[in-house]
Amino acid sequence: MKIQGTGEIAEYLKKQGIRGCIFDIDGTLIDSMGIWNELGERYLRSIHVEPESGLAETLFPLSLGEGVQYLKNHYHLSQQEDEVQHGITGILENFYRKEVQLKLWTSEFLSSLKKQGMDMVLTTVGDAELEEAALRRLGIYDCFRKMLVCQDYHTSKREPLIYEKALEVLGFQKNEVIVFEDVLQALSTASKTGFVTAGVQDEASRSDWKAMQETADFWMRDFHTLEPMK
Repeated sequence: MKIQGTGEIAEYLKKQGIRGCIFDIDGTLIDSMGIWNELGERYLRSIHVEPESGLAETLFPLSLGEGVQYLKNHYHLSQQEDEVQHGITGILENFYRKEVQLKLWTSEFLSSLKKQGMDMVLTTVGDAELEEAALRRLGIYDCFRKMLVCQDYHTSKREPLIYEKALEVLGFQKNEVIVFEDVLQALSTASKTGFVTAGVQDEASRSDWKAMQETADFWMRDFHTLEPMK
């Protein structure tokens, strides 16, 4: 059974006893995951260097610092490592402040949830300043009571702490709160912790879609379609 329509989904969730929502940001609300695959290429082109094919796959397992070292050494860049890193972070900042867009049906879905009286918070492992700037520009930041940042609690989404803190803000029981995530590890953490969960499809996590569907209570190809999985 699939529920289609943002208003219909919000009404269905309320009938299931859901009173609060915890939303991830990157890849869930905003279409931002692809930028991480493009950063190296964008930077090289900004300094008029043509990247080799497969660069994204080479950089994917590396930290930012390791990626900077690879670009400088492999492409024999005249720029110092701190200049390369500054250039990359500048591209990332410009993307969040000016380019990134909402995932399909996001604004309409949030509006429908608000109409059903849902209370909503954000949780993120990302750069809170840039994500807030993006959400404000896109007109949805004020839909949420609070943004909780993993770094502030010295945790990650491999651990349940950030969800427990979000639950404290909402003031509901776990079975009254649904967590929306686009990454398997985070979805699994929320599910094992006792929350209702919704896996949100994102191209960056394509290889995990089947496992996410097996983990989540609900699956969303976008915010206009909800498919109960259990």
